[in-house]
Amino acid sequence: MKNTVKYWVGILLSGLVLLTGCNDENGIVPDEITGLTAESTPGCIILHWNTPEGANFHHIEVNYYDPLLKKDVMRAASAYANSIEIPNTRRKYGEYNFTVQTVSSTGDRSAVQNISMISEPAEPTYVNTQIALTAADLSTNAQEPSEGPIANLLDGNKSTFFHTAWSVGIPGPHWLQANLKREITDSYKFYYAPRNNANNKPTDFDLMGSTDGNEWFLIKNFTKEADGLPTTSTGEYTSEVYRVERPFSQIRIMVNETNNGSVFWTMSEFKFYSVTIEDPEAPDADE
Repeated sequence: MKNTVKYWVGILLSGLVLLTGCNDENGIVPDEITGLTAESTPGCIILHWNTPEGANFHHIEVNYYDPLLKKDVMRAASAYANSIEIPNTRRKYGEYNFTVQTVSSTGDRSAVQNISMISEPAEPTYVNTQIALTAADLSTNAQEPSEGPIANLLDGNKSTFFHTAWSVGIPGPHWLQANLKREITDSYKFYYAPRNNANNKPTDFDLMGSTDGNEWFLIKNFTKEADGLPTTSTGEYTSEVYRVERPFSQIRIMVNETNNGSVFWTMSEFKFYSVTIEDPEAPDADE
């Protein structure tokens, strides 16, 4: 009887060894991933890998020091993933060093794999603040007396318009002026919509700046060819964001040419924005 018991115990133990042949003394030894690579994108690093078919691990852990957060960080990916994103990276911090391990359901870990990458620069963000203009802030040297009052530029209605003088002879260039009531020192952009007809649309104008309304300087010349100024009845124009080279608190749009050669011109809506550019790659950013 004792020999019979020993026989069956032996059989059971042998089977247990066979069933747990992929385990170590403490649990399951996880398989490793293969083909680990790193990809750099603006403000983000992406790690890619291949997972062996039927791999016996629970998840993947990526550990690294994050200089933005000033601490060690662990990010996890499931056993079904083949990549993981490391967000909010910066080129200014140089090389990021990652350790990658698979982890089994029993908490056992594979050998460490190491990989490093420098991030592409994080992209700047733009904070646009529309200047709250009123009709009292606008002026012109050539208001047409019969139509198109200057206040129409601010009424939010594209079917109304501002028109410079055509019924009375006022030499060009005809200009529109706006008191911004604040000094623009960082960056700016502006928007306008032409009148919804075919003529009298600016195709070349100088954006002038001033801090006192007396001394004026050229900020930038805009043209249809270089800047895509609209000449259709439904066109709109939003400028790029431009850095301020010389501060200004007043602007003047001096129209040099129109699409039909007239001195007078029209416009239906106008907006101006002060823009703050937040560059995460600046040396003192994120401090």
